[in-house]
Amino acid sequence: MLLYIFIAKRFNIVDVPNLRSSHNHIIVRGAGIVFPFSLIAYTITFSQYYPHFIYVFAGAMLISFISFVDDIKSLPVYVRLPIHIISVLMLMHGFSVFENWPIWVSVSLLFIMLGIINAYNFMDGINGMTALYSLISFCSFWYVIKYTEHMESTAFVNYGIVSCLVFLFFNFRKRAICFLGDVGSIGLGFWTVAALGYIIFLQHHFEYILFLSVYGIDTGYTILERLKKRENIFNPHRQHLYQRLANEGKHSHLVIATIYAAVQLLVNSIVVFTDWNIIITTLVIITPLSIVYFLLKRKYLCFS
Repeated sequence: MLLYIFIAKRFNIVDVPNLRSSHNHIIVRGAGIVFPFSLIAYTITFSQYYPHFIYVFAGAMLISFISFVDDIKSLPVYVRLPIHIISVLMLMHGFSVFENWPIWVSVSLLFIMLGIINAYNFMDGINGMTALYSLISFCSFWYVIKYTEHMESTAFVNYGIVSCLVFLFFNFRKRAICFLGDVGSIGLGFWTVAALGYIIFLQHHFEYILFLSVYGIDTGYTILERLKKRENIFNPHRQHLYQRLANEGKHSHLVIATIYAAVQLLVNSIVVFTDWNIIITTLVIITPLSIVYFLLKRKYLCFS
């Protein structure tokens, strides 16, 4: 991290505030490169035990590379999207999805995973937000893998936990030293999808997708809102709830990030420690989160 910060300053890889930014000073961008490097370390250490993981690793490197290029020189969506699709297909092949699931399920999973990865990118806009949220996700995955599903290894998420802690040291500050950049947000999204897939594809327990429900609600409703207004959902904006809380509400970035992570931790605890079926669990979680979302959005946006 220290080496990258030095290099980024030397070559002017920085984030300059614009109309959709929630910060007002120049900050090093692309420090999320720590995550693909962490995955390299994991692969070197454990690939001999999980030979099929090489496809997951290759997908992670491919999507991280194109995202880092995008951090340096903005790329159009028609360049990035095919790479994202290829990367997710490689991840799915690594988990033998096409061999074990019907084609309609595989296609649905492809779109869901692409949506999650891009939701991570959309939600990365204030200090500490995505790294802290991901830390909660990885810790939850760790608990499920070790104590709930009793699966073979937690190493894959352990590396994610350590990487998030390292990044948060530099980012979870009132005046952040660096930002994730697309290489970090997209890379974290991919890593999260892979960890989620590790559980779902092997154990067939789909309720764990609720571990991403807070991001899902903010992203999903914001997209619907923009479609209703006939806006291009790929254009930059500041209409997410967390952006409204930070910009219109003038609330602390760190407080907002902590609340998002805390709410998701509460949701994850409900999923893990209750015996409800997936439909009841989903209704119990999504309904109050949606109500709170609309009430806050109405307050800060006059949402109609």
